[in-house]
Amino acid sequence: MALRNLRTVRVVTSLLLFLPALFMFIDLTGILPLWVVNALASAELFPAVVRIFSGVGVGAIGLFLVLIMTVTFGRVYCSTICPLGTLQDIFSRLNRKRNSRRRFLFRRQNYLLHYGLLGLISALALGGSLFLLNLLEPFSSFGRTVVTLIRPIALLLNNGTASLLGAVHVYMFFTVPLHVPSPGAFALTGVFAVALFTMSYLRGRLFCNTLCPAGALLSLMSRVSLFRIVIDKAACKDCGLCEKVCKTGCIDSENMRVDFSACVSCFNCFDACPTVGLRYRASRAGEQDRSPRRVNRRRRAMLQGTVSAALMVLPGSDTLRAVLPVPTGKSRSKLPISPPGSGGTGRFTSRCTACHLCVSACPTQVLTPAFLDYGPGGILQPRMDYSASTCNYDCTVCGQVCPSGAILPLPLEAKKLVQIGKARFVKDDCIVITKKTECGACSEHCPTKAVHMVKSEGLFLPEVNDDLCIGCGSCEHPCPSTPNKAIYVESNPVHLAAKKPESKKAEPQAKPGADFPF
Repeated sequence: MALRNLRTVRVVTSLLLFLPALFMFIDLTGILPLWVVNALASAELFPAVVRIFSGVGVGAIGLFLVLIMTVTFGRVYCSTICPLGTLQDIFSRLNRKRNSRRRFLFRRQNYLLHYGLLGLISALALGGSLFLLNLLEPFSSFGRTVVTLIRPIALLLNNGTASLLGAVHVYMFFTVPLHVPSPGAFALTGVFAVALFTMSYLRGRLFCNTLCPAGALLSLMSRVSLFRIVIDKAACKDCGLCEKVCKTGCIDSENMRVDFSACVSCFNCFDACPTVGLRYRASRAGEQDRSPRRVNRRRRAMLQGTVSAALMVLPGSDTLRAVLPVPTGKSRSKLPISPPGSGGTGRFTSRCTACHLCVSACPTQVLTPAFLDYGPGGILQPRMDYSASTCNYDCTVCGQVCPSGAILPLPLEAKKLVQIGKARFVKDDCIVITKKTECGACSEHCPTKAVHMVKSEGLFLPEVNDDLCIGCGSCEHPCPSTPNKAIYVESNPVHLAAKKPESKKAEPQAKPGADFPF
């Protein structure tokens, strides 16, 4: 294959991976097969790393393929697999269409910032906080951007189409509830999207080589990659076209060097080169890194100091809790409710990368993007919102799609016994008391019959059996009391096990030919 064709292959492959990834977060009907979702998510770098450290190694095969690919061919993940990388290319392409004379120039990479940030993120993750990782991890950032900013538009278009067609008795579409995320989550996601667009529009892959933790890790690994792009000094005509199309600014045409640790293997340079001045070959002895580095001892010492200071923050340390408090379980009803399979809020916040794949996959849309509900350490992680919907008693989708292992996949029978919270009844807010009317909505919707109606002072009021309650919100959501719900779910900081509901014995059937029993 000619080297100039590598760019075409890369563009086609990245689009074939990007479009399903985009649809995965917009899918309104759940038609995308689960194996496709798992295959796409398993190749995402840091969610797979977190999944392994969570003790859920299955599904991380894609991670090892990415690592092998990197040490062989360089940062192909950044240019081809990462959906946020493809989104940056789209933004950058918009500028090129607008300004045909726009060109990139070589610039020295700020490895002190990039690698230091990776060290800090790693240290905080070891300490149980994914605060920085949630903000900067590319797959999670892409998922949040789509779910928070693009998916609502798709929902509005779908619901509008359903209404118009329904008026003429055509029912090809059905309306899907639109649940708006918290203002804080929406604002922070919007700020990130604007910043990413600006960086990509003006400087190409600037985010990948300054802030992205996946880019930093793969940059380190690409320093020892087997194959790399080099400039053939004998064949190069010194036209500088390769430098002008390099979106990472890693080609120094004046000195005929390529900073391969910053290269994302987009292969634009091969397509632009009018001769054969660029080669893609196995690195030779003494050529492991020909990058134009000028990191002096003082800067190296600063980098080592940054990483060392970060690594002092170990699990359970008071320093971590002082900077980024982790939920302790003492806030009781004020603590948000984490989904079944997460084990509790503490485990959930230490493993969730806030990719919001569970939010987009949830059929009842009870999982909602949060902001600081779990505290700074759990920023942007989803929570159960019973004002929006309820947790489907017969559903385990969130655990099946979670790429990081924050929500473990549970068998349906086991999930039905996970107690994520307990229902609490406030008598004075119930409309049976305030409006002297019959109700019983909470009891009717409870799938485990943990809520049942009992007669008290001539009125039928709900009573909760804590042993049977699983905290699914089926009682809270339909409660008509305003402004406060008369029954609500109080979070279990650590998930418990509920008792299995007793099935009532069926009434004896009359024998054939016998008289009716009444």
